[in-house]
Amino acid sequence: MKRRVGDIDITFEDTGRSLGSERPPLLLLHGAVQTRRIWRAQIDALAPDRRVIAPDLRGHGETTLGTKRLTVEQLADDALGLLDALGIQSASVCGISLGGMVALDMASRAPDRVRVLALANTPTALASSRWLRRLVDRIDPQDLLPPVLRLVGGALGARIGLAIASRVVGPHWVGAQARRHFIRGFRTMPPQTIRFTYRAIVEARPADVTPIVCPALLIAGRDDAPPILSQTEELAGELPRARLEWIRAGHVSSLDDPEGFNRLLRAFLEAHGA
Repeated sequence: MKRRVGDIDITFEDTGRSLGSERPPLLLLHGAVQTRRIWRAQIDALAPDRRVIAPDLRGHGETTLGTKRLTVEQLADDALGLLDALGIQSASVCGISLGGMVALDMASRAPDRVRVLALANTPTALASSRWLRRLVDRIDPQDLLPPVLRLVGGALGARIGLAIASRVVGPHWVGAQARRHFIRGFRTMPPQTIRFTYRAIVEARPADVTPIVCPALLIAGRDDAPPILSQTEELAGELPRARLEWIRAGHVSSLDDPEGFNRLLRAFLEAHGA
């Protein structure tokens, strides 16, 4: 399905509302250089009990890039705009990685629109320490992506990046299914769009969580990068109604352990009537 939202055409999957269900719709937000297809196992498992909506983010998959600057805040505005276009006042929102950052921004700036919040493998910012933040701001690492991808190609560039990451973070940081989605994303997305996406992550600052009072589920993969794990633990302590759950997975836990992920998400949603 497609809807015009602001300056972009958003492509999304919408299962429609199950007969007799009073649960709020569940909005699923994928990570960087991925598409709505990462949520297949979650849609199949959860759609019988509730309406599930899974869009491609701005510039990803079949959603157009548009003319506005790609930022975490803009992605949140896009998601809220999609809810408006579908006539949905509030929804349960689940995001992973970049999608989690977007979901967190939605809940921060429009808390009345988010009934419950599920964040998986979600950093609050790329660099939380001041010295690392200054270094990242100075070197703009995302600017290196387009020339590298033009030189070696998207698929090979992704494989090189994943190999380096497995050395630095650990061999289980990206599982086999997540690896295939990443490689496909780097192969099919224009290098400039990939740069815009990672620029948004680099430039992101932690969201103000003070307005967030809804129930929150935080899912942490035990093999995820240590900075993301520490930020997740900090966030769990800052959100007043947060529950932190650990799963044997890397950075894309919904793909690494879909059954375990679905079990946690379903139990959380049902516990709060969502």
